[in-house]
Amino acid sequence: MGTPAAEPSPSNSTRQRISDYYHLMKPGILRLLVITASCTMLVAARGMPDGWLFLWTIIGSILVCASANVCNMVWDRDIDPMMRRTKNRPIPQGRVSARSATIFAALLGLSGVAVLAVLVNPLAALMGFLGHIYYSVIYTMWLKRSTPHNIVIGGGAGAFPALIGWTAVTGSLSWTAWIIFAIVFLWTPPHFWALALYKDIDYDKANIPMMPVVRGEHTTKLQMLLYTLVLIGMTTLLAVVGMMGIIYLVASVLLGAGFAYCCVRCAFDDTDRWAKRTFAYSIVYLGLLFGAMSADSLYTKHFTQTRHIADQMNRESVIFLGYTPNPESSGLNLPTNVGTP
Repeated sequence: MGTPAAEPSPSNSTRQRISDYYHLMKPGILRLLVITASCTMLVAARGMPDGWLFLWTIIGSILVCASANVCNMVWDRDIDPMMRRTKNRPIPQGRVSARSATIFAALLGLSGVAVLAVLVNPLAALMGFLGHIYYSVIYTMWLKRSTPHNIVIGGGAGAFPALIGWTAVTGSLSWTAWIIFAIVFLWTPPHFWALALYKDIDYDKANIPMMPVVRGEHTTKLQMLLYTLVLIGMTTLLAVVGMMGIIYLVASVLLGAGFAYCCVRCAFDDTDRWAKRTFAYSIVYLGLLFGAMSADSLYTKHFTQTRHIADQMNRESVIFLGYTPNPESSGLNLPTNVGTP
């Protein structure tokens, strides 16, 4: 007689359940959203914002975005088993029920909006709420299964954390905030279509009208290149309008050239090799681009503070000496009779 299988220990069962709920939130996507929100806060503050404001904004953003991701998994529970990429998710595997996941999503969403509304500001909470609706309802429930332009229009969902970060610091929206929004919006199609190029069989099985399935690889690759070129123009515009400096400008041009190169190589590749490389590079691209925004903002603040201190020391030295070559042009109200008998 065979030995009966051992029952899973309570500790293993608990760890598995925690892991399942953790993966319902799509942690890989959350990491990118945290990068966009936090770096946008640095740009808005032209340096480091208040520590508590930063912390509560990130926590609120994570909760709201995680809630939208769980809603996405609940809604897609009928098609996830058909695709290799998603068939092992907790709901298709029966480890988490749709009802439990829905309650979990509601708790996350309500907590996130409350954190943003009470501890940040109402406008940031509104951006979080709208971003949730955009992803969970407009994209997941409507666009994803109805049009090959699902990713094009749905790309705005991933751009809302940038608006949350900006409004958290400034309490308002500006053209700079919308340009950053547009950067993420334009980045999404080439990023996701690169994935769809080597996952098109899965999407076909699930009857999802992704661009490679409906329009073919050639059209998809051309669209990827066109969107990348427009994206490069938008990233450059962010420097031209005056919010970013030379650090960001150089980084955006070099990173954009790399993205365009990947898309060109992908267009002339008959295998999945360059589609996979383009998808991987697109993730690195967005992280480094927002990192360059942050570095540029921190450098600008440091440089401005250094100039201010130097100017102040210069002013005090001149006043102490009681001499200026041209008092009227200096803008300083300095004594001109020091040393006069």
